[in-house]
Amino acid sequence: MTQVKLGTGAYKERFLQDWDYCLKHFDVLELQDFIMPDNLDNSEIIDEYLRMLSGFNGEITLHGPYLNLAPTSIDNKVKEVAELRYLQAVEAANKFGADQLVIHSFYDTTTGYSKYDELWLEGNVLFWDAFLPKVKGSGVTILLENVHDRIPDTFAKLQELLDSSQISTCVDIGHGSCLSKYKPGEWVKKAGGHYFHINDNNGTSDGHLLPGEGKIDFHHVTEELAKLPVVYLIGEMWNSFAAQFESLNKLQEIVASHSQ
Repeated sequence: MTQVKLGTGAYKERFLQDWDYCLKHFDVLELQDFIMPDNLDNSEIIDEYLRMLSGFNGEITLHGPYLNLAPTSIDNKVKEVAELRYLQAVEAANKFGADQLVIHSFYDTTTGYSKYDELWLEGNVLFWDAFLPKVKGSGVTILLENVHDRIPDTFAKLQELLDSSQISTCVDIGHGSCLSKYKPGEWVKKAGGHYFHINDNNGTSDGHLLPGEGKIDFHHVTEELAKLPVVYLIGEMWNSFAAQFESLNKLQEIVASHSQ
């Protein structure tokens, strides 16, 4: 039987719309304010969150910075900035007692290079091979999230080559639908991992809809999820937290039915 944990991700301002509900109902809260790199320099945000989370017995995940960061850049100075911000994010995760840090994959769709996926793979192996030893002992696992990435096999190959418990995947079901030719269920099957951003869309834009309101085949998705021992279903929808929880709970029931 697949063990399922339900969570949601948001910025502080959105959390505050129904913070008590989130504290009471979700197993996991993904704090997304640190998507903005400058917020890692703002100790007030961390201090305020720590006060807000007093008494919360669930798990905290941090969503790390990605805006304007290019860890596989050919410019070493640009790579150094990405490394600095990721190190700061690991430090912030430690302050929250968070052992998982989501980081967007940098996939450049503007190159026009037919073998870009090979270049992406080579660059990521070099970057993460050098980065992971620097945070060894932190207790934080990097969860690399697919965004514009087109091929789940490349994601899986990176995990195979790195062969480290310090890094895994965060498969965003919506991104897989609208930014890749592969179906979301194939992303779950091939990229694996245990941590999944859940939302629906029409297949062309990242709508962040409730499952069932778009065109994603969640029957296929849940079939693949049911093959995994542990699954984190993290809601990323523009609906109320109550609506998200109800939707995720239904998915959990479907996953359980596949596992029987």
